[in-house]
Amino acid sequence: MSFRSITMRLALRALAALHLVAIAACARGAQPSTATEQSTAAAGEERFAVYDLAPSWRDQYGAARPIASLAGRPVVMAMIYTHCNATCPLILGEMKRIEHADPGVALVLVSLDPDRDTPGRLAEYASSEGLSDRWTLLSGSDDDTRALAATLGIRYRRISAEELAHSNTLTLLDATGTIVHQEMGLGAGEAILRASRALPNRSNS
Repeated sequence: MSFRSITMRLALRALAALHLVAIAACARGAQPSTATEQSTAAAGEERFAVYDLAPSWRDQYGAARPIASLAGRPVVMAMIYTHCNATCPLILGEMKRIEHADPGVALVLVSLDPDRDTPGRLAEYASSEGLSDRWTLLSGSDDDTRALAATLGIRYRRISAEELAHSNTLTLLDATGTIVHQEMGLGAGEAILRASRALPNRSNS
């Protein structure tokens, strides 16, 4: 079986295991959801690692980054796009709260719009938002983006040449890339922080 077949099989299996979250439009003026929704990797009997997926990504420095290179520490991941003017900045704000409150996690943004979010654009975005070296910004092929989105239960679609509608979800991965907790809506960062601090072998201070 080819690697791509394995990737898509895992993605479809993950999609069935996770609860699908509501789509929120990133159009200017869209209202973010105030409700939170959570799921865990235990949504099904089987636990698997996100790091088993997606062979090739590029980070904000233009370097090739296998997603498995993120292994070794807890990761908070979100899928956004850098031209978003409404809910994506709110996701970024929640992740910045996590950054300041928990020095033990890495922060990862994965683009839903790889055609426009080139490594150069990601570097510009990281600079303009003041993101530290704890942040990794990734862009990949359409196929790899869709496979990762399916694995994380992220639904998205293009609604115009400039805008995407997508689920606004924060995902906590443990050091092996297993999904530990997911949260959406305002205040998602606080729930992710609690879940992160409850991970084994971590201090709750």
